[in-house]
Amino acid sequence: MSEPRIAAIRYARGEAVRPVLDAFVARLKTQGIDVHGLFQEVLWGTDGERQGTDAIDIRTQTRIPLKRPSPFERNNRVCSLSLAKLAEATMVLRRALDEQAQIVVVERFGKTERDGGGLADDLLALMASGTPVVITVPEAELEAWQRFSGGLGQVLPCDLDALVQWWEATA
Repeated sequence: MSEPRIAAIRYARGEAVRPVLDAFVARLKTQGIDVHGLFQEVLWGTDGERQGTDAIDIRTQTRIPLKRPSPFERNNRVCSLSLAKLAEATMVLRRALDEQAQIVVVERFGKTERDGGGLADDLLALMASGTPVVITVPEAELEAWQRFSGGLGQVLPCDLDALVQWWEATA
């Protein structure tokens, strides 16, 4: 087994991390790098209300509707995460491991992963395999990320140049 190659992109609440990931993934793809992973996208209604969250398979652009809250769930702030759809999203990461992806990019380590659920097992399997993994980590979860990852890898600012430098040193 190889040494884990992990980059955690630390970001502040409200900081635009997705454009950095988009630019990084686009750059890798133009270099012929086989990029796997998941993005997240919040869906907003015309009234400005949050309508749900999709996971997006970076490789195929397939959308997986993770959350579609009912009016009751929205009004009572009840979690509307579909466990079936979450299982579908985890398959994206399992495929990355099976196909020996050159790099895996995952938008967001959160409370679910911190508590050992969600994508946690698949992230750990990828990191243990030596596959380079880039994951975004909100500042509020940075300490939990350090525990989860065993302090391995690098914590980077939300900056394309820092991410490219990490990749060039890692690849």
